[in-house]
Amino acid sequence: LTHRALLQVLGKFGVSAVSAAGEAFDPQLHEAVGQLPSTEHAAGTIVDVLQKGYLLRDRLVRPALVVVSSKPEDSADD
Repeated sequence: LTHRALLQVLGKFGVSAVSAAGEAFDPQLHEAVGQLPSTEHAAGTIVDVLQKGYLLRDRLVRPALVVVSSKPEDSADD
């Protein structure tokens, strides 16, 4: 109840969360802290959000800390 009330008050003043999960990586809104090789997701897609980011109207207050997918490395048998 308290959490919901706090989010409503912040929303009235123009604070909103940065959307991240499943989105394409945007260095203006997200900070990549890791890469995860994945065949399920296209390269550059956010697969995990470690910390939410926030906007104050159109200005970035805190970037979202995210893990981004990358192409899986080819395993060559030597």
